[in-house]
Amino acid sequence: MTREEILKYAPIVYMDANEPIQIKRVGYAVYEEDKSKSLSFNRTFDFQNVKGTKAVIEFAYYLDYDIQHLYDLEHIWVYIDGYGNVVGAEGSYHGRFLNAFVPGLSGHKDNKVVMYSQPGKHAMLSDPKLMYLYTELFEACDRLAGINGLDAPERYLTDIHITEDENKRVKEYIKKQFKFTPAMRFVQTIFDDVDYMPWEELQGKIPEYIQIQLNKIFK
Repeated sequence: MTREEILKYAPIVYMDANEPIQIKRVGYAVYEEDKSKSLSFNRTFDFQNVKGTKAVIEFAYYLDYDIQHLYDLEHIWVYIDGYGNVVGAEGSYHGRFLNAFVPGLSGHKDNKVVMYSQPGKHAMLSDPKLMYLYTELFEACDRLAGINGLDAPERYLTDIHITEDENKRVKEYIKKQFKFTPAMRFVQTIFDDVDYMPWEELQGKIPEYIQIQLNKIFK
């Protein structure tokens, strides 16, 4: 698929009106073979789960922070059939993924999937009602804000090393800067074309993004 064809399927994402952490960049990858392994998430695609699938487009959303830690990467997967129609979708949900084609709880506009980002935590869901399944929906954004400090996969931390005391500063910074009360009212996030890039390109930038935030915290 060309970049133009991929972006034609870029999901419409809504975030909480009070959300203090915005999406920084979006990486994309295309999988056209059944049983392909994701480049950025611990999963293997099973095309037979969504009948008619000929390709899966993976959109990986990078944010500098989750409300509880430095570094966040969320996903939306769009399933395409041989005629170019969207036949399925999934969103990342706290290390797992959930179906986004739920009867009565799924939205589509101009062949684009409509998704909602959980306040602070940014899990991608087909309807805000589903967010209430998460027990700490509001507590995570307040009392439990910042509790995990720097929490990124080791592959991004090869040249980044911080002490326990420095990680305490990260935790304090997140709580002070980002603690908020979700409005549970959602507004569309507007992306520019430059916000999208191949996953390999975004992956290479992530250590730099993390280091920039650490420099800001420790200045």
